[in-house]
Amino acid sequence: MSAISMQAVGKHFGKTDVINNISFDIYDGEFTVFVGPSGCGKSTLLRLIAGLEEVSSGNIVFDDEDVTEWTPAERGVAMVFQSYALYPHMNVYDNMAFGLKLAKKDPQSIRERVEKAAQTLQIGHLLDRKPRELSGGQRQRVAIGRAIVRQPRVFLFDEPLSNLDAALRVQTRLELKRLHADLGTTMIYVTHDQVEAMTLADRIVVLNDGRVEQIGSPLELYRSPCNLFVAGFIGSPKMNFLPGSVVERRGQAVLVDVGGGCSVTASVLDASGLGVGAQVTLGLRPEHLVGQASVSGRNSDAASNDGSNNDGGALAGQVIAVEHLGSEAYVHLAYDGAEPLVFKATGDTAIEVGQRIRVEVPAAVCYVFDETGTAVARPELT
Repeated sequence: MSAISMQAVGKHFGKTDVINNISFDIYDGEFTVFVGPSGCGKSTLLRLIAGLEEVSSGNIVFDDEDVTEWTPAERGVAMVFQSYALYPHMNVYDNMAFGLKLAKKDPQSIRERVEKAAQTLQIGHLLDRKPRELSGGQRQRVAIGRAIVRQPRVFLFDEPLSNLDAALRVQTRLELKRLHADLGTTMIYVTHDQVEAMTLADRIVVLNDGRVEQIGSPLELYRSPCNLFVAGFIGSPKMNFLPGSVVERRGQAVLVDVGGGCSVTASVLDASGLGVGAQVTLGLRPEHLVGQASVSGRNSDAASNDGSNNDGGALAGQVIAVEHLGSEAYVHLAYDGAEPLVFKATGDTAIEVGQRIRVEVPAAVCYVFDETGTAVARPELT
């Protein structure tokens, strides 16, 4: 196992900066996930750690050893790619043992390692099969087993589940969690899927345009995003964003005009930086909103609220879509020309497309972001 320190690491291809002066630490034995949109630099960062790309600036340290100039073999890492890259003419055993044979390991040691890894991954009964005789999930487990037998200091995963169907993705995620618990080895996992990041990670590194936006545990990022980008990326469905302006300060709360004749009260710990007239963005997670019975009239019929009784206010709109997911449903409302407002309802909801719905906004669950997109008010969620 190894702790990893990224020290002012940068990478550019010609005049294009892909990684911009990134510094952070990955703890020994931690499962860390790099997440971000396509093109944000997460795979490049993984390749820098692996030694498959040379850094343009900065240093990479494993434990107390500067490995910046070391080859991948010297670093003791094992990488699992998006494609399985199995040798089609070899059976599972030979695919898993190939690297050890190249390293001229003892045949008995090779057999012990392969059989142990196969048992851990529950593919012991597949050792005599060729890759073409395996399912996608089984092939991915063989690729992971090939990495395990090397007994690396660090496991690196580059979107390993993207070729699997939805059911296999869930199953393989659980297997990776179990594998990490069993091995206790430092693991770094790259994905653009924030659900994978939330379910797998001890800590998540959120990347955007070659920079680190925020690092924290899944719940830390969900509860306390530092800016609009993180708030919109973490959480499914994503957070609702309503542009508005502060019209009144009320102690530890602000009243925000969000258009359509509606104002919403947001509880904040410190309203000193939010003067009247300040342009802000109100953030509302779908699961924190409360849909009420149908209402009639226009958006202006949605009553504003003074924040008493811990009510933030109410919004209203016409239902344009209802996504039924079994135990829950997500309702999409057309609201005042902005992006549709989404809220969570029970799976047996009777809400239908075309209805007008009133959505209560509790003051205690509102996020507020300033003009720069920085979070200035976060709810105290339990």
